[in-house]
Amino acid sequence: MKFNKRILILCEDEKSSLFYFQGFKKDPILKRSLSSVSIEVSHPNDYTPVGLLKEAKEKIKKAKKESNPYDEVWLVFDKDQHPNIPKAFSDARDSVVKIAFSSKCFEYWVLLHFEYTTRPFGKCNDIISYIKKNHFKDYEKNLDIFQHLKEKMKFAIENAEKLNKSIKTDLDSGKNIYDLDAYTDIHNLVKMILDTANKK
Repeated sequence: MKFNKRILILCEDEKSSLFYFQGFKKDPILKRSLSSVSIEVSHPNDYTPVGLLKEAKEKIKKAKKESNPYDEVWLVFDKDQHPNIPKAFSDARDSVVKIAFSSKCFEYWVLLHFEYTTRPFGKCNDIISYIKKNHFKDYEKNLDIFQHLKEKMKFAIENAEKLNKSIKTDLDSGKNIYDLDAYTDIHNLVKMILDTANKK
């Protein structure tokens, strides 16, 4: 089958973010809209930010060699005490690879499905505890959450855009997004997929 668009998404997290993005092709409604779109979601062995980028570049090279290039290539990762995050961002800027980043963990994006916040959580477990206490008592990282969140996706995008506007002053002053306590731009990847589905 010849696909109209080919998307590669490499996730650092082998649970929540991986399940979330796999959900776009599993969803009964969206999978029809995305039937002519190839969305490849995976969790490489080396899932550090630099490792994800290396894997992406290898896959891009292989796809071009096979005359079946990717139209979009994304890395999904968070701060999570990883080394070399600045290098990953710098090297990605010199390539076609895009980054969907959360300053603490993917759960900050999950939280935005329920409320708008700029709250700087100390660690990822604090965000998970907050979600469980206030919004989704059964939430766990290994839960396939797409179906639970899909109806709230538009709200999450609006909240993420609002959050990004709120930190514009910090970025204009020279701060990097990976130095911020409250940040996610996962919505840019989600919007791209939804826009692709709606163009059918």
